[in-house]
Amino acid sequence: MKIMIVGALAASLAFGPAYAQEEQPKKLEKMVVSAAKMETSVDKTPTNITVFTREEIEQMPKTTTINELLRQVPGLYIPQYQSGVANDGVYSARGAEPSTTGLRFLVNGIEFNKGNGYTVPTRIPINDIERIEVIKTASAEYGDQAIGGLINVVTRVSNKPLEAKAGVSVGDFNYENYYTVINGTRNKWEYFVDMSFSNSEGYQDEAYYDPENFYTRLAYNIDETSVCEFHGSHMASKGAWPKSLTQAQLDEDPTQSPGGSNEFENDYNLAALAYKKKFGDDELQVKVIGKDEWVWMDYGLDFEFDEWEIFPSVTYNLRHSIGSMKNSILFGVEGRKHELTTQLWTRKNNAKFKKTKHTLREDTSFALYIVDQCSITEDLTVTFGGRYDSFEQEQTGRVNPANSVDQSDEAFSPKIGATYTINQYANLFAGFNSGFKSPARVPGAAYSADLDPERTLSYEAGVRGFFNSWLSYTFCGFLNQYKDKWVKTGTAATDPYANSGSTETLGFEVSLQADHSCGLFGHVNYTWQEPEYDEFTEAGVVYDGKRFPKIPEQMLGVLLGYENKTAGQFSVTWDYVGERYFDQDNTLLGEDYLLVGAGYEKSFDNWQPGLSIFLSASNLTDENTAVYGSGTPGAESLVPVYGRRIFGGVELKFDFAPK
Repeated sequence: MKIMIVGALAASLAFGPAYAQEEQPKKLEKMVVSAAKMETSVDKTPTNITVFTREEIEQMPKTTTINELLRQVPGLYIPQYQSGVANDGVYSARGAEPSTTGLRFLVNGIEFNKGNGYTVPTRIPINDIERIEVIKTASAEYGDQAIGGLINVVTRVSNKPLEAKAGVSVGDFNYENYYTVINGTRNKWEYFVDMSFSNSEGYQDEAYYDPENFYTRLAYNIDETSVCEFHGSHMASKGAWPKSLTQAQLDEDPTQSPGGSNEFENDYNLAALAYKKKFGDDELQVKVIGKDEWVWMDYGLDFEFDEWEIFPSVTYNLRHSIGSMKNSILFGVEGRKHELTTQLWTRKNNAKFKKTKHTLREDTSFALYIVDQCSITEDLTVTFGGRYDSFEQEQTGRVNPANSVDQSDEAFSPKIGATYTINQYANLFAGFNSGFKSPARVPGAAYSADLDPERTLSYEAGVRGFFNSWLSYTFCGFLNQYKDKWVKTGTAATDPYANSGSTETLGFEVSLQADHSCGLFGHVNYTWQEPEYDEFTEAGVVYDGKRFPKIPEQMLGVLLGYENKTAGQFSVTWDYVGERYFDQDNTLLGEDYLLVGAGYEKSFDNWQPGLSIFLSASNLTDENTAVYGSGTPGAESLVPVYGRRIFGGVELKFDFAPK
């Protein structure tokens, strides 16, 4: 019934404003993206890339993290606060296992994952975004850690000497957020700063989350052909995860947290230098990224993780023609040195008691890749290439010598794809991609020397385009095959990962997007996927044909809105998540659910300073069900959907441009 209601809303979006005057359709070739490490247009990209422009982001209700924006991406599943607070990012692209290390997060092309691949969504600056680029398949350009795709957040660059804005928002669960942005271009300098401080109680008892985040980008244009950039990030937080619930406890009171909560602290630091130099149409890029990260948490045991990483890379984009064919070749080389120290203690009287584990894991990786994008004609483009990865890692057990292991492996990951523009209404695309994920991306407490690298083969084909000037569409079918798929062997943080043989996901994703001159706007995205074990036997039990756990078969997202200069902007969202099993035996079924949200914003841009007021709401119907879980019937471990939340705020905008 829920999906029928949302389907009717989707139909109203597609066919509602049919009275519009016909205008010239927009063109995909005008949409330039950089997620593939070389600038190209969407119509030349052989994958169903999703791009949210600044205007489209501003049409969505105000958010507290990047994840709330990304839930409108077809083919991407992001459980809502699957740990009870916003600190942990879990992502599943096209039926992949929901994981904190499943994809690569970039800000302005700089990798923001932790050294072990972990994703923390509150590290991502969201207060002045120019666009978001999402690729949902493995990538030869990025390799390890991008086996489930990548997300590149591009911040805005102001062409004025100085712009600034400051905002505050408050809401349910004692939520408070304070932020400021400084942005400008002066002479040869570009500068951008995004700072935020927030605190909030959780939906469940005794949970809380207090992050502070800082990001800056400074660029110096040496001359017309070269630029040097510095990127810096600091994020620190304290919080407490609530306890999971049984089904009976969830039905009785989803806000309870029986047995208290589990506290944690984080401190993440990143610094990066990038140099870009153009030689005619060619471009050289050199980057060095350094990370220093520390995590402490009380999770039954006392855990402490301390890690650092240095990550240099060089790319050269050679653009030259072959006869009448335009050709662009990307050459790349990169290395990575990463060290992770893991310490575990038992606890007694709420303090550390006995150290049970102390390991130092050192891993070194190296990669070479080449990708060629050849426009055979103006309408036909072929892209092909490959990547070579190798890694070595050694773990030293400082308490238990049995924890001392070493491991190494290598892989070659090819890719090939093509796009063909039939006319201004239809652009065909098809691609094959492959990926490789090393055990170095496993959390320190869950590492196993028996874990082999995970590999994936991804196939897709589809069509995209514009029906007219205000309505665009995409349709894509996909098949993902995983070999030696990683699965967690238990719910405890110390339960190791193991290989699950092979899995396969067949599915399709479709989207419609409208932005009409009368003020109506909206978009619809729908995903159907069937992730199954292909060949997997554990403890004598054959799981072939069973569904891979924690992944919904269907997802549907709808945004409808209206903007008027006098009245402001109104928007309503519907997010539907279908049924999914929480266990690999397919005995614990999670219910489907529908979350309804809404937003309102009114801006006074002609004022000085400019003023914007906003109100945002999520889960308006206060849906009570499990968003995430594990266990078996009668012994469930469930995380409830975050309850109804409303917050509002005000933002001041300052423009210091000379009169």
